[in-house]
Amino acid sequence: MGYKIGFLLSLLFIAQLFVFSGDLITIQVIYTNLDAVSVTAGNLISSRGGLDDEIINLVYEQSGGNIEAIGDETPMFGSVYRYRISREFTPWVLSKDPIEVAVSRSVVIGYYA
Repeated sequence: MGYKIGFLLSLLFIAQLFVFSGDLITIQVIYTNLDAVSVTAGNLISSRGGLDDEIINLVYEQSGGNIEAIGDETPMFGSVYRYRISREFTPWVLSKDPIEVAVSRSVVIGYYA
């Protein structure tokens, strides 16, 4: 009889562990998606010389994230342009507040690989 109660209590712990690992896996998937979109956005930013509405819409459609420039400098040919793509995620167990998953990258304006 005692082992049945112990088994039922351990099932509750395992269920919480599955939900916790589900949150971690979801955060990793969001980060990977943002990273993949950042490569595409970086190529477009480098060739176009900065952010434009088409790049902002592309990032939002492909990842659900928002892209923004880091810093206030105007982009010039050969300068380093830093940008950040972020997206909010509301976890089940990790936190009561939404978590912001973000990727920061930089590109050289006018550099074609």
